Amino acid sequence: MSDSSVDLTADPATLVDGLAALSERQTEEVLRGPNGDAFLDELFARMRDSFQPEKASGEDAQVQFELSGGPGGTTRTFVLAVRGAACELSIDPAGGLAPGGGRTVTVRTDRVRLVRIVAGQANAAKLYITRKVRIDGDLKFGGQVLSWFGVPTED
Repeated sequence: MSDSSVDLTADPATLVDGLAALSERQTEEVLRGPNGDAFLDELFARMRDSFQPEKASGEDAQVQFELSGGPGGTTRTFVLAVRGAACELSIDPAGGLAPGGGRTVTVRTDRVRLVRIVAGQANAAKLYITRKVRIDGDLKFGGQVLSWFGVPTED
């Protein structure tokens, strides 16, 4: 996609398909556009569907993403819950993480940074060092879990 043309009304699946070609400015436009929330919903559904249980080694875990920068300053929460070889997605769950859900980690950042990390256009470790991404919980575990969902990470 060229830097000047993004159809903000396009189907969220189409926008996610073209994610790797979006510039940072275009990503911001999409996330602020009429389909911004639906775009995030589709992105996390694909992360759930890309779950690689062999990388999780039978872990029970909950990975919570708190993403700021929504319309009117809103924050959205996504939880990917892993139990054995299964992965479930909860969007804006009441009460956050479920009790007794195994190991937990919370990733806090803004929408644009998370999307750029998932697209392989930004390095999560560097953003953590510069405090643009916060991880609550086991830091090493937090770095590992992203790879379970097909997110590019540096080893």
